[in-house]
Amino acid sequence: MSKPLRVAFVAEGPTDYVVLRAVVRALLGGRDFEPVPLKPELDETLRTKSASGWGGVYFWCRQTVEQSGGPTSSNPLFASDDSLVVIQVDADIARRRYADYEITDAPNNDLPCEQPCPPPNATTNALRAVMLGWLNETKVPPHTVLCTPSKSLETWVLVGLFPQNQFASSADVECRSNPDAQLQAQRLAHRLIRGGQKLIDQYQANEKGIQDAWPNVRAKCSEAERFSTDFLGLVPAG
Repeated sequence: MSKPLRVAFVAEGPTDYVVLRAVVRALLGGRDFEPVPLKPELDETLRTKSASGWGGVYFWCRQTVEQSGGPTSSNPLFASDDSLVVIQVDADIARRRYADYEITDAPNNDLPCEQPCPPPNATTNALRAVMLGWLNETKVPPHTVLCTPSKSLETWVLVGLFPQNQFASSADVECRSNPDAQLQAQRLAHRLIRGGQKLIDQYQANEKGIQDAWPNVRAKCSEAERFSTDFLGLVPAG
């Protein structure tokens, strides 16, 4: 029996990890895989044990550079042929500043980098360049997939779980800010966000729904399609 594919996730938060785990399960179509949350560190209930948010992803990238003692791509984490690394940052970060996270040692002064939307990839392409700077790279490291939802991962959740929502069904859904508000406005039994807080238990309860809806999300969201294509292009034959 072949060894299961190991997929490590560097994400902004625990709910992002749950969504991406569902997405990977959909893309692998039943193939066995081992999901590993690298950032944030999570306990057995998927509550975070370490700093999260986009700053957490930034600090993880910089720590990985330090550990490599050279190009990030030389780190053994990126060297295994039977593992992949997913690094996620939402595109709404493109309007932020390093000072927002009290970051004073960024390798480049390249935030904010937000561009007019549409098209969504004007901003996500700029953000991906920023992420490569965090990794001290000019191209994506081996066995690595960048994930840059526009405007946030909640856009994918909204489109997947509530496709009839007016916000979700709009042609420019990837350019609409604050999909969180739409998730918070759902009926109580279907509400994934309450009082501005993302409910990890609700996200887990809807994981199968996100997985099943992934083909529709790919069709609606260009960044979901890009992530899917990039990920599947790196999956080794099993």
